[in-house]
Amino acid sequence: MAKHEILGYFEHRRDGAWICTRPFTLTTRDASIDIRQGMRFDYGKRVGGVDLAEYLERLGSQFGS
Repeated sequence: MAKHEILGYFEHRRDGAWICTRPFTLTTRDASIDIRQGMRFDYGKRVGGVDLAEYLERLGSQFGS
């Protein structure tokens, strides 16, 4: 999966949170984590060593969210 394709697994809410809309496995340098539908990610919440909300925000600004 190209890195920007992860955006298709999330909905960006007005309050800044990112909500997972379909399950997938996030693989980072540190871990592989099952992300379940409905999980919410806010700024500062680190998953596998990554601030997922910040990462998604950066990708969204580059590729559209």
